[in-house]
Amino acid sequence: MNSQKLRNCFSLFATGITSIISKNKNNYIGITVNSFSSVSLNPPLVMWCIDKKSSSLIYFIKKNLEYKIIFLSNHQKNISNQLASSNNIFDKKIYQSIVNNSMGYLNCKLYKKINAGDHFIILHKVNNFKILKNKKPLIFFKKKYST
Repeated sequence: MNSQKLRNCFSLFATGITSIISKNKNNYIGITVNSFSSVSLNPPLVMWCIDKKSSSLIYFIKKNLEYKIIFLSNHQKNISNQLASSNNIFDKKIYQSIVNNSMGYLNCKLYKKINAGDHFIILHKVNNFKILKNKKPLIFFKKKYST
């Protein structure tokens, strides 16, 4: 199967953009994810996928680590691009700005890691959440941002 043509077909599905952020010693590390999905309300579970070759993988599959899944607003395209690059380690001030300018977030803990081809499916249990008002989502469609 032609991987590039399949990827083009996958891009026909519009998705919201999330940032997954964890704390690493004195800094934060984040990645951009559009494979986010809700899974269950009872227990509250969500999922997303990460490439097994990701340089950030080790920061997102540690047991008992807590994560923040942030729903990016349409004004956070540059944050999405930064966290999709290797320039994805930042301080508390930038972390707080990402959170405050988002649409909302989930505070989660790793629940289960599932081996799935060239990716891992990461399941998280939601501990709590916050919805922030009056913002529009950042959307990804046909390999481009849309608002």
